[in-house]
Amino acid sequence: MTLQVDLKAAGAWELTYYQKHTGNLNNRRIRVPILEPIELPYLTDKHLFLVGATSSKAKPSWLRAGYFYQQIDGIQINDTIIFEGLGAVPSTEVDYTRRMIKLNAIELVQFPKISDNFRLRFEALPWIEEITLGIWEYTGTESDSTEELIQTVRAKLETIEFKIDNLL
Repeated sequence: MTLQVDLKAAGAWELTYYQKHTGNLNNRRIRVPILEPIELPYLTDKHLFLVGATSSKAKPSWLRAGYFYQQIDGIQINDTIIFEGLGAVPSTEVDYTRRMIKLNAIELVQFPKISDNFRLRFEALPWIEEITLGIWEYTGTESDSTEELIQTVRAKLETIEFKIDNLL
């Protein structure tokens, strides 16, 4: 399978999230991380992202910002097996894929196409006090060479079937 996309096309990327987050430094002695996990406030069906994370308070030796997660929602299971004594939840959300994001850089992230839509979450590393997070979704054209090959094989199969039918 080869995914074919034009990452450099004009208008191929849409900024869908941009916000500065500041942690409560009083929490440093109580618990870590300083910053709460950042749940993006929307569902998406996209799987290609540019993720930028910057921090003006980061030390020069800090290279990593945190983890970017793909979450699948609405999975139907009986979770009382695991969580004894708690009421059953009709559906649950699970982390499927995560990627480490560099600090003060923009990363290209490709998540697998496993669901029609999913949620995104970013968790900063425990020592990060503040972070500005920007996320762009790829909205350009994409094609899959595997799908193209299947269509070619189908067309050839139809031709062969037509020829066999005409021989009889």
